[in-house]
Amino acid sequence: MDRNQFKLIHSELIQQVQCVENNLKTIYAAMCKGNFNNNLKSVEKMNLGKIARELEKLDNSDDMPEFSEEEYNTIDEIREIRNYWCHQCYLDFIYIENDYEREKAFQKVAKKLHYDEYRTYDLFRKTEEMRLLIMKKYR
Repeated sequence: MDRNQFKLIHSELIQQVQCVENNLKTIYAAMCKGNFNNNLKSVEKMNLGKIARELEKLDNSDDMPEFSEEEYNTIDEIREIRNYWCHQCYLDFIYIENDYEREKAFQKVAKKLHYDEYRTYDLFRKTEEMRLLIMKKYR
């Protein structure tokens, strides 16, 4: 993979993770008692980890959760993926001085990107489906 393709896929992965985060906020706002818009405003500044914890707590409060434990584990994996791609991925190769070693490290990161891209896309699709279902059910 070359650098331009890497940047494109990286950008798409970040987009998918942002959509997952937004879907979780929307789901949370719909499931909360009260005004949907006020609920949404109350979580707009929450990061992915915080909204995932708050949603899980709310979801399990009636002992009839909408999401399974496995789905919450996947959401947590997405949080870890997001943290890596936002805060670490470039640092894993950019400062390596030897061209060959830098390229080798880059290709390793690029391979991980390709793998994580599919994982985030799958969760994006799942959360989008859940968002639509929850909006029908709770609104």
